[in-house]
Amino acid sequence: MSAPAGTTRPAGRTVLASRSFREAGRFDRAKVSARAGAIAAIPVVAMLALGTAIGSPSDAVTMGVGALLTGVAWRAGDGPLVPPIGTMAGAATALAAATLAGTLSGRWAWLHLLLLVVFCLVAGSAASLGRRGLVIGTQSVIAFIIFGRFPENVPHGLGLTALVLAGGAAQTLFAATVAVPFAWRRQRSALAAAYRALAAFTAGVTPSSIPVATALDDADQVLAAPALFADPDRNALAGLVGEGRRIRLELIGFSALLAHERRTDPAVAQNSAQDVADALARIRELLALTVAAIEGDAPALAELPAEAAELSEWGSAREPLSSSARDKRLAALIGQVTAAARLAAALRAPGRGGPVSLVGRPTRGTQRIGGQLALDIDRMRAGASLHTAAGRHALRLAVVVALTELLVQRVALPRAYWAVVAASTVLRPGFGATFTRGAERMLGTLVGVVIATLIAVAINPGGWGVVAVVAILAYCTYAVFPASFAAGTALLTAVIVFLLHAVAPDSVQTALDRGIDTAIGGAIGLVAYALWPTWSALSAGPLLAKLVDAQHTYLDAVLTGLTTGRRLPETQLRTLAREARVAFMDAEAAIGLARSEPHRGDTDLETAATTLAALRRVVRGAHVLRLDTSTMPDPRPLAPLAPLQAGLGEALSSLTAALRDDEQRPFPPLRTLNRELARARPQLLSRALWAALDELVDATDTAAAAAGLAVP
Repeated sequence: MSAPAGTTRPAGRTVLASRSFREAGRFDRAKVSARAGAIAAIPVVAMLALGTAIGSPSDAVTMGVGALLTGVAWRAGDGPLVPPIGTMAGAATALAAATLAGTLSGRWAWLHLLLLVVFCLVAGSAASLGRRGLVIGTQSVIAFIIFGRFPENVPHGLGLTALVLAGGAAQTLFAATVAVPFAWRRQRSALAAAYRALAAFTAGVTPSSIPVATALDDADQVLAAPALFADPDRNALAGLVGEGRRIRLELIGFSALLAHERRTDPAVAQNSAQDVADALARIRELLALTVAAIEGDAPALAELPAEAAELSEWGSAREPLSSSARDKRLAALIGQVTAAARLAAALRAPGRGGPVSLVGRPTRGTQRIGGQLALDIDRMRAGASLHTAAGRHALRLAVVVALTELLVQRVALPRAYWAVVAASTVLRPGFGATFTRGAERMLGTLVGVVIATLIAVAINPGGWGVVAVVAILAYCTYAVFPASFAAGTALLTAVIVFLLHAVAPDSVQTALDRGIDTAIGGAIGLVAYALWPTWSALSAGPLLAKLVDAQHTYLDAVLTGLTTGRRLPETQLRTLAREARVAFMDAEAAIGLARSEPHRGDTDLETAATTLAALRRVVRGAHVLRLDTSTMPDPRPLAPLAPLQAGLGEALSSLTAALRDDEQRPFPPLRTLNRELARARPQLLSRALWAALDELVDATDTAAAAAGLAVP
C-alpha cells in the first residue's frame, strides 16, 4: 500500500524517542490504591518474617521473591484494581518452572544459554496474549536469569523451586481470599458489565460490538468456573448471558439495516430517524434498569417487571416505521430486551436465599480452563511468525538477551546478571512502549538506588529491621505501581536491595551494583531496538489477510446453513465468530501500534484502517445472516444462493491474496450476482435478508477497493 500525497505521517525516530522519555515521568494519582498495596505487600512480608523467625534468611528471601514477583504480575504497569487471579497463578507457575530450569542448568553454560533463548522465545510469543502473556513471560525470564546464578543439583533445585512456588502461591491465595470479591459478586459484576456494554453499544458510545462480545464471554467464563459462595441464581444468570448474545446480534442486525437504508434510501431512513432514536432510548433505559437488577438493587428488581411490560406494550402500540424490514428488526429487538428484563426480574437480591458452595459443575469449569489454555497456545503458535509483532519481538528478545548474557560473562562486574534482567525487561513489541518503559525502568532504578542508599546509611537495618523496611517499601511499591511505572520501579529496586540485605548485608554496594548493571542492560536494550527496530506497519497486510481468512470461514459456514438447510450448531458458529473477532483485534492493535511508530517506507496506514473498517461491516453482515437463519421457521435448503456464496468466497480469497502477497486476482461481480438473484427470485428471502446480503456485498466491495483491487 502506498501513501497518497498529503497523508500525515508519524514523526521520526528521534522525536518519538524523546517523547517516550518525557512520558516516563507521568504519575496518575487516581490509580494509587492503598488497599491493594497493603494486600499485595502482606504475603511478601509474611514470607520474609517466616524465614527470619525460623532462622533461615535464604529461605525467607527465596519465598519473598516468589511472592514479590507474583504481586508485580498483579500491580505492575496498567495492573487492575481487582487481582487477576489467573494471571497471578500463571506467573507463580512460570516462576517455579523457570527457577527449576535455571538452577539445574546453571552449571553448564551452553545449556543455560540455550534454555535462556528458549524462555525468551516463549516469553516473546506470549506477548500476543496481551498484558497477561507479557507479564507472565517477563517474570519467567527474570526468574530464569536470577536463579540461574545459583546452580544446584536436582534435590536442592527442587527445594528452591518449592520455596519460590510457596511464595507465589501465598500471594495468589491471599489476593483471592482478601482482594477478590466473593464468587456471587464476581458473577453478578461480570454479567452487569456485559449488559452495561450492551447499553453503551445501543447508545452508539462504542461503535464496535467487540467489547460487548468480550464482556459476555468473560461473564460466561466466570459463571462456568466452580467457585465457593457462588450465586444461587447462577442458572438464571447463565440464561441472561444467552439473552445478551441474542440482543447483541439483534442490535448488529438493526444497525446494519439502518446503514443499508441510509446508503440506498436516505429519505426513508431520515423520515423515521426520530422514531428510531426514541425506541433506542427506551431500550437503553430498560437495559440500564436490568443492569441495576443484576447487581442486586432491590428497587430495580421491584420496578423491572412493570418497565418490561411497559416497553412491550409500547412496542405493540407504536406507529410502524416507514421501512417494514426495519420495523420487524425493531420489534424483534424490543422482544429480546424485554425477555432479558423479565428473566432478570426473577433474580433474588444478594443475601436472600443465601450464597451456596460450589454452584455449577466443576467439570465444565475445568473444561473452560483447559479450553482457554488451548486457545492461548494456538494463539501463541499463530503469533510465532516474523509477520507478527509478537514473533519479531520474540526473536529480538532472544538474540539481545543471549548476547547480553555472553557479554556480562566476560565483564568483571559484581551481580552483572542484573544487566541481563534489564535488557530483557526493557524490550517490548512496540517502538513507543520500548523507549517509554526503558526510560521509566532506568530512571526508576537510579532513584531506587538513591532511596536504598539513604535508608542503609541512615539506619542500616538488620534482622527484624529489614522485615520492617521491606514491609513499608513493598506497600508503597504496590500502591503506586499502576500510577507510575517509574515510581513503582524505584520502590521495587529498594525492596530487592533489602531482600538481598537479609543474606548479604551490604545494602549500599548492592544498590550501586544494581544501578550500574541496570543502566548498562537498559542501554543495551534501547540501542539494540534502535539499531534493529521492527515496524508494526509491516504486520498490517498479513494480519488483515488473516482476518479475511477467519471471516471467510465464518461467513461460509453461515451461508452453507442457508444453502443446504443444515445449520451448524450455535456453539460452533460462536467459536468461528470468536476466531474472527480475535483476528480483528490483532489487526486493529497492529494498526494502532503502527500509528505510534516512525514512518516506514510507503506503507499507508490510512488505507489499512479503511480496509479494517470495511471488514468490520463484513463480519457484521455475517452476524446478521446468522441471526436471521436461526429464527427462520422453515430451514429449507436455499440452493439458488450457492452462486452468490461461491462469489463471496472467491472475492474474499482475492482480497486475502492482495493483502498477503500483493497479488491482483480477478474480482467477481458480486453486485451483479446479488441483483440478478434478487430480481429472479424475490420471494426466496425476506426483505431483511436481501438487505443483509446487499450490505454484505457492499462491504466486501468496499474492502477490496480500499485494498487496491479492481472491483467491477
